[in-house]
Amino acid sequence: MRKNILLVVLVALLASNMLFAQAAPEQKKAEGPIEITFWSLFTGGDGEFFDAMVKQFNASQDKIIMKNDMVKFDNYYTKLTTALAAKTAPDVVVVHQGNLLNYVPSGSLLALDGLFDEATLADFQKAPLDGCRFEGKLYSIPFDVHPIVMYYNKDLLAKAGITTIPQSGEDLVKAAIAVKNATGKWGFAIDNTTGTYKAYTLTRLFMSLIAQQGGSLLNADSTAPNFNNAYGQNALKWLQDLVNVYKVNPTELDYDGAMNTFKLGDAAFYFNGVWATGTLENQAGLNFGAAPLPAIMGGKAAWAGSHTLAIPVQKNQDPKKVEAAVTFIKWMTANGELWAKAGHIPTRKSVAEKATFKALPYRADYAAAAAFALPTPRTAAWEEIYGTLSDKLEYAVTKNQNTTQALADMEKTVKDIIATY
Repeated sequence: MRKNILLVVLVALLASNMLFAQAAPEQKKAEGPIEITFWSLFTGGDGEFFDAMVKQFNASQDKIIMKNDMVKFDNYYTKLTTALAAKTAPDVVVVHQGNLLNYVPSGSLLALDGLFDEATLADFQKAPLDGCRFEGKLYSIPFDVHPIVMYYNKDLLAKAGITTIPQSGEDLVKAAIAVKNATGKWGFAIDNTTGTYKAYTLTRLFMSLIAQQGGSLLNADSTAPNFNNAYGQNALKWLQDLVNVYKVNPTELDYDGAMNTFKLGDAAFYFNGVWATGTLENQAGLNFGAAPLPAIMGGKAAWAGSHTLAIPVQKNQDPKKVEAAVTFIKWMTANGELWAKAGHIPTRKSVAEKATFKALPYRADYAAAAAFALPTPRTAAWEEIYGTLSDKLEYAVTKNQNTTQALADMEKTVKDIIATY
C-alpha cells in the first residue's frame, strides 16, 4: 500500500513538472513588453519632434512599446469622437484643453485621480493642471502651453531703419509700412484664408485683441457672445486694415503660405503659436527674433492653447495598459525640454529648471507670454465656435466686410451654436 501511495505521488510530481515545462514558454511570452497605442495630431515642425520623443521613450526602457499613428488635424477630432463613443480609442490620446468638455461629461475619459502620485502633480504649473480638472476630478495631464507670439525678421527691420521692436498696434503698422517702402517685402504674414487649415490665426488674434481692451469673446459663464461692441469693432477693423487699407498683409493667404512667406524672408512680422519656432530655426539664412504678442490694443493678453494627454475609457480596460499609459505620460512631460524644441512651453517646473531647456534659444524670449495667456472658454460648444468664427473672420477680412454687419452676423451665429449644446 505504501509503495502504491509513493508511486501515485511520483507520478503526480512528474506530471506537474511536465505541465510546468510546457507552460514555461507561454509565461515567458506573457512577460514581454506591453504595447500601447497613440493617435497624434502633430504634423509639420512639431510632428517630427513628437515622433522623435516617442522613439526616445521606446529606447529608454524595455517594458513598454508605444505605437504612434498620425491623424491629420482636420480629421482628428471627428475620428477621436467616434472612437471614444465606441470605446475603441487608442490607449493614450491628445486632447486640447479647450476640447475636454466635449468628452468629460460623457464619461469617455478615465479619471486620473490616484493614478499619478502627488509629487508628480505638484511639479506641474498650477494653471494648466487646473484647466484639466472638472468638478474636482482630473481627466488629463497638460503637456504644454502654447500661446500665440510674434516673430520678426531682424534683417528687414534693420533695412527699414527700425531699431526697436514695436509694442503697439500703431507702431506695428508704421513699421510694416516702412519695411514695405524700403524693401518691397510684406509687413505682415497673417494667414487669413482656408487652405491647409482654417484661418485659426484670425480667431486667435481677434480674441486676443478684444481681451487686450478689457473685453472677452464670450461672457463670464460662456453662455453668450460678448464681442459685438466697441472692443470687437476695434479688433476686427485693425485686422481688416492691414489687408485692405495699409496693404501690408497679403489677402487669400493660407497657413502654409503665411509660414513660407516669413520663412523665405518676405515678411517682417509673423503671428503664430510657439510651435512654429522649431520650424523657423531650421530655415537656413533666416535671421529672426521672437517676442510675446505686443499690446496691440493697449493691454497684455494672448490666446493660448494647451495639448493635454488623456487615457480613454475602453470596453475592456486593461489595468496593465493603463499603468503603461501613465508611465508614458510621466516620461513625456518630465522630458518636456525635448518638446520645447518645437517651441512649446513646458508645464512641469522641473523641466523649466533644466540647463538643457534654458540653453534653448528664443524660448526664454517669449516664455513670459504664459503669464497673460487667455484660457479657453469653458463650453462644449467651443470647437464649433472656434472653427465657425475662423470662417466668418476670413470672409470679413478678405472681403473687407462692413464691421457692424460682420459682427452682427458672427454674434447671431455664435448664439445659435451655443443654443444647440
